[in-house]
Amino acid sequence: MKSLQMFFFFLPLVTFGQANILNAKSPDEIGIANAFDEVESDVSPLTYGYISDKDVLFSKTIWEEINLDERVNFPMYYPIDTLVVGNERRPLIHFLLKSAMDGEFDVYEKDNFKEVMPIVNIQKKLIYRSIYENVEGIGMDRIKYEAGTIRKFLIQKGIDLGEYSDIDETDLNSEEYSIYNEYLVNLIFENNLLERSEYSLEEFNYSFVSKYRIKGVWYFDKRQSDLRYRPIAIAPVIITPRSKNRIDNAEQGVVIEPDYIELFWVFYPDARKILHEGLAFNDKNTSKPITFDHLINSRRFSAYIYKEDNVYEDRDINDYISKNALMQLLESQRIKEKIRNLEQDMWSY
Repeated sequence: MKSLQMFFFFLPLVTFGQANILNAKSPDEIGIANAFDEVESDVSPLTYGYISDKDVLFSKTIWEEINLDERVNFPMYYPIDTLVVGNERRPLIHFLLKSAMDGEFDVYEKDNFKEVMPIVNIQKKLIYRSIYENVEGIGMDRIKYEAGTIRKFLIQKGIDLGEYSDIDETDLNSEEYSIYNEYLVNLIFENNLLERSEYSLEEFNYSFVSKYRIKGVWYFDKRQSDLRYRPIAIAPVIITPRSKNRIDNAEQGVVIEPDYIELFWVFYPDARKILHEGLAFNDKNTSKPITFDHLINSRRFSAYIYKEDNVYEDRDINDYISKNALMQLLESQRIKEKIRNLEQDMWSY
């Protein structure tokens, strides 16, 4: 009987986990905030307080990697199949990528924010086209036997082949030919010189996101007398479509190490408003989802440090401890303890 009472107590939390489900007049209204909730809700993220440089007794910049294979980080990863959930549930990458493609904020090549990444560069990372091989008359065979003709066509179109314009591919070594061939293939796709039947197409989906890298600052504020954290930048890390294609087509028993790339870097304050509008799944209480901005600022994730600011040009841990995952993890823990001890030392007399 007691278990039955507990069941009915928790049933509303499970059943009514979606916004406005109690007041919806039709299925289309589920997940859409009603007028009363919109008036009472916070339309913008909690503003950061001003921190004077004179009040910061010490600070440390660190870079962390959030592995989405860990269960505690699942709210950032799921749902990857958005057809089985409501429109109000989307993964973190949805909000970052959509806003970046819509130009709502600038994205950068690296976390130093010196070089803005064009939208076209993001699009190139999201699509992988592989030309079919060993098929007579099409694909790579066609390129191999008609490379000269295609080059002439490109030159006649006024397309600059750069350093490859006056070379003969028969004079190239294997590495040079690989670079030349990749350059040529890119030009072929850019000018639509192949039929759709001559190549396979692998497009990005949410499951390709495997990690996030986040840059943040730990600082001790003497006015508040505590150690605080402020996120500065965030980057989704994806397994490349080309690597994914190789893994899917690998023979049984063959292990292929995936290739990971940073999709782009976002200056975190630019993305706060977007992330405040996105809701992460709250496994403890589905009627009270939390915003992605709250999730990150409150550090409700598991991560390990892969770099700290240092005199050696902010080198990665992997640069001075290579090929030893255990020692890298211990070094990450040592950096974390060092920051924690700095706060503890403030209270030592």
